[in-house]
Amino acid sequence: MKIRSVPLVISLIVGALLIQSLFPLTAAQEIKPTMEGEEITVPDGTEFEVLTTEEISSKTASENDPVNFKVAEDVKINNHVVIAKDTLVKGIVANVEQRGHLGKGGKLGLRVESTTTVDGQKVKLRAAKGKADTGTVGSTIALSVLISPLFLFRRGKHAVIKPGTKIKVYTDEDKKVKVPAK
Repeated sequence: MKIRSVPLVISLIVGALLIQSLFPLTAAQEIKPTMEGEEITVPDGTEFEVLTTEEISSKTASENDPVNFKVAEDVKINNHVVIAKDTLVKGIVANVEQRGHLGKGGKLGLRVESTTTVDGQKVKLRAAKGKADTGTVGSTIALSVLISPLFLFRRGKHAVIKPGTKIKVYTDEDKKVKVPAK
């Protein structure tokens, strides 16, 4: 068996040398990087929309539960995509209030945390346009006229966020991203 395999090995080596001589690689081809492009800075406060991927309800959600979103459209800076459409966005349930009596509905608070750029870097996100959180969450006061004493026994509805709900988010830091050449 060993005698028969020697001619096969010799013919493979000769074939490889013949191919290399017909299609030689230049030094530039050997060193050429696979990803060329330029570095683009994604500024702090860059606005884009994300979509919820699953239903989130005050009935079943708990504080600190993980929540997944996806990027609604390509995020572009100077005509270069820096965050691709459908990229995973991570978040959590920040607070939950169950429904109550007197028609009081449930409440859900979500916090977006991060996503990934086209070159694989993690970028922090926030839900408010301004950098400083002033704590001025808009509150509403609803006045109701009691028409019937049955109103006192009415239960509110659970807060529900349907899949595909759009939410505006903002980058929470400057990030330099290497984008592929066009």
